[in-house]
Amino acid sequence: MIGTFSRNRTKSCQLIIIYIWALSLEQVTSVMFTGTAAVAMPLMFPCSLRPPLIQPLRSANTFKPLSCLNLKGERKSGFHEIELKVRDYELDQFGVVNNAVYANYCQHGRHEILESIGVSCEEVSRSGVALAISEFTIKFIAPLRSGSKFVVKTKILKTTGARIYFEQCIFKLPNEELILEAKGTAVWLDNKYRPSRIPSHVRVKLALFHCQNVAI
Repeated sequence: MIGTFSRNRTKSCQLIIIYIWALSLEQVTSVMFTGTAAVAMPLMFPCSLRPPLIQPLRSANTFKPLSCLNLKGERKSGFHEIELKVRDYELDQFGVVNNAVYANYCQHGRHEILESIGVSCEEVSRSGVALAISEFTIKFIAPLRSGSKFVVKTKILKTTGARIYFEQCIFKLPNEELILEAKGTAVWLDNKYRPSRIPSHVRVKLALFHCQNVAI
């Protein structure tokens, strides 16, 4: 009798475990395939119903090439160039050109390209109006040191009613190593330092310059 009772008890325990496992499996199946919740039963085995978080891969198109270079690493045309040389007093305590000095290099490049199309910043100032930089960003790539010779390349990207958009690069000579890239926006201001439309004679010169570079 004792042996029979023990075997019956073992079978009963096995049936209970199978029943609990079946309910757990039914609950999982019901949630996955019908979207409805079954009888609340604690699961007897590890299970995660949360779908894995899949991050989208970054496309190669999100990485833009250097603005002064094409995809082959060649320098673009349409840039006005001016050669300069680093002076000793432009260095910082680390023996390289101070980062603030590069803004002066770029300003000189912008003035030179405007001079080349017949727009003198000095004459603009004497007339009582101004051409001021409202935005300017620099991406530093490599440093310049004392005595380094380099070229500042400047291009007018576009113009709007009161603004001129510039793109600039600095290359170290003679190996033409890229030093920095920069973009700036200049705003035409009236005698009260409020944005105003670029004068018609200046717009004509800018449009002619743009057409000549597009033809190139």
